[in-house]
Amino acid sequence: MRRAHILWLLLGLPGLAVAQVPPPALTSVNFHVVTHYRVARTVLHADLQAEASGKNPAKLASMVNQDVAWAKARLQSVPGITWRSAGYQTQATGQAGALWLVREDLVLQSPDPAALLPLLGTLQSRLHLVGMHYAARPAAAHKALRAAELRGLRRYRKEARQDCAVLGHKRVRLGQIFINTNVVPLARPMPVMALSAQVVPGPVVGRGGTESGRVVVGGNAYCE
Repeated sequence: MRRAHILWLLLGLPGLAVAQVPPPALTSVNFHVVTHYRVARTVLHADLQAEASGKNPAKLASMVNQDVAWAKARLQSVPGITWRSAGYQTQATGQAGALWLVREDLVLQSPDPAALLPLLGTLQSRLHLVGMHYAARPAAAHKALRAAELRGLRRYRKEARQDCAVLGHKRVRLGQIFINTNVVPLARPMPVMALSAQVVPGPVVGRGGTESGRVVVGGNAYCE
C-alpha cells in the first residue's frame, strides 16, 4: 500500500485527497496624508463693463461698441496688459423709460499692477469698474500644486512602511492611491471706486496676498 500511495502521488492519479496550504492573508492598511502649499498672488484682474439703456437697441449697441473700442485703444497703449470680452448681451427690460439694455463685459489682467491701476482710473470715465482681484500666476500655481502632490506621495509611501513595520511586517505593497486637491481661496481685496471724470485717479486695492491649497493623498497598502 505504501508503494501504491507513492505511485499515485507521482502520477497525479485520483484516489487520495492532497491537502493544500492556503496562502497567508494580506494585511490591508487604509490611511491618508495631507500636504499644503501657498502661492503669491501677483497678477491683477479687473472686470469692466460698458453699458447703455434706452428705447432704441441699435443706437444703444453703437454706443457700447464705441465705448469698448475707445477702451481697447487705450489698453493697447500700455504693454503687458491682456484683455478679452467676457460676454455681450441685449435684453428687454420692460421699463418704460429704458426698454432695452445693451452691455459688454471686459476682463483685464496684468502682472504689473502699477501699470494697470492708473489706466483703470482713465477707463472709469466711460466704463464701469465692476471689481478686481489678485490671482496667482498659472505657471506658479501649477508648479506649487505638483510639488505638493510629490511631497504627499513620498509621505504616503513612508507612512505605509512605518504602519506595516508597527504591525510586524517587513514588506509593503501599495494598493490604490487617490490624489485630491482642494484650493482654499482667501478673501479678495475690494477696490475703492474713484469718481467718474475725464481722467480720474486709479482705484486703490490691497496687496495680492497668497493663494492657499491642500493635497490629500489617500488609499491603502498591503503589509507582507
